[in-house]
Amino acid sequence: MEPAAQISPLPTRLDDITPSWLTAAISKRCPGTVVDSVDIESVIWGTATKVFLQVGYAVATSNGPGQALCLKGGFDEKLHGVHNIGYRVEARFYRDIAAAFKDMPDCWFAAEDVASGQGLVLIDDLRRAGAVFGKPGDRPSIDDVAKSLESMARWHGLTWNRAGVGARSWLTVGSELFRPVAASFLSPDHWAAYIDLPQASAFDRSLRDRERLLRGLHALWQADDVGPLAVSHGDPHVGNTYVLPDGVRRFLDWQTVCLAPWSDDVTYFVAGILDVEDRRAHEIDLLKHYLAVLGSFTNEAPDFDEAWLAYRRHHLHGLMFALCPPQMQPAEVCTQMGIRYAAAAIDHATLDALAV
Repeated sequence: MEPAAQISPLPTRLDDITPSWLTAAISKRCPGTVVDSVDIESVIWGTATKVFLQVGYAVATSNGPGQALCLKGGFDEKLHGVHNIGYRVEARFYRDIAAAFKDMPDCWFAAEDVASGQGLVLIDDLRRAGAVFGKPGDRPSIDDVAKSLESMARWHGLTWNRAGVGARSWLTVGSELFRPVAASFLSPDHWAAYIDLPQASAFDRSLRDRERLLRGLHALWQADDVGPLAVSHGDPHVGNTYVLPDGVRRFLDWQTVCLAPWSDDVTYFVAGILDVEDRRAHEIDLLKHYLAVLGSFTNEAPDFDEAWLAYRRHHLHGLMFALCPPQMQPAEVCTQMGIRYAAAAIDHATLDALAV
């Protein structure tokens, strides 16, 4: 057996994921666990890398993890410098917040390493539990979307005005990862490289005014930062969801978790998961349903007219999907999502609602 490993520094290369390191990591929650083998079954490279492991135990504890696990964090050197804050924020979420919410995967280890910028989360391999991961081409039922909004209303309500785990000192107002990325998407060079691609083909004349979009984005953030704030997923598009055999849609990929108004999560989710016609037909009823559930957690839930204006204003967040580079999202995904979010921004006169 290898010499005992320290939990920190955290692995930043696949070769660093050793039995001794996993023993140290898992033993933090499940003392007495001893890992004697680890095989990397597969790797999904992306903004954050998902490393699927098969783990063998010399000593397994009754409350410990199974053999199929997923280690998520920064293992791609090309992305690490840009996205390391996201890895660390997600680790903080699972360490400090996830247990307070329902419908979260079991997390066996979560930690960050400030020196390297790494953040790691070790959870069950959800594929083995029968998870079906969301895709833009899915056609979820309206009931499915409504139940997902109930989950959002629960975590927004439990943390309304920074209540409960919403008081964690590391939670920032607005995502430390998303806001700089979104601003960079509207830089002159990036804009010139993407505005004429199919991803942005649904942009009308008003949405092709880069400077106006940038003013709108900053106006949105300025208003957001002074409103009632709650824990926000920050990036709840359909690709960051999964459905288990019980039929409940759950949310993954909490790299952008932050404090934000409820309307950011809700608007981004509804406009992105439904095709354009379904969104047009059902968004009012879905928003009313969300507000009713939120009202069961806080007596400060907005009324419909206030909520509708907030919903109209927040489609700029989703619009950034159309400007994503391929290392973050495949071009075909950006095109499909770009069509949905552009249609929503046009339908709701989002820039006019932001008075820019």
